Amino acid sequence: MPAPFYVDELRTKIDSLYRLVNVASKRVNQIIKSEKHGFGKKKKPTVVAIDEIMEGKITYRKNEKEDLTEI
Repeated sequence: MPAPFYVDELRTKIDSLYRLVNVASKRVNQIIKSEKHGFGKKKKPTVVAIDEIMEGKITYRKNEKEDLTEI
């Protein structure tokens, strides 16, 4: 059984929980598309994605747009 993940540990890697969910979900979709459908005891794609984030293998870029609250 994989080790449990704690939100506080993940927030040291990514600045917000919302961004964490977005980054992880995009990585999960990549994993699902690339893996072959077979039987066996594999880690779930969500666990793999979060492991990769914790290990620093996943990076992201912020989209620096103008602040729209001034409109």
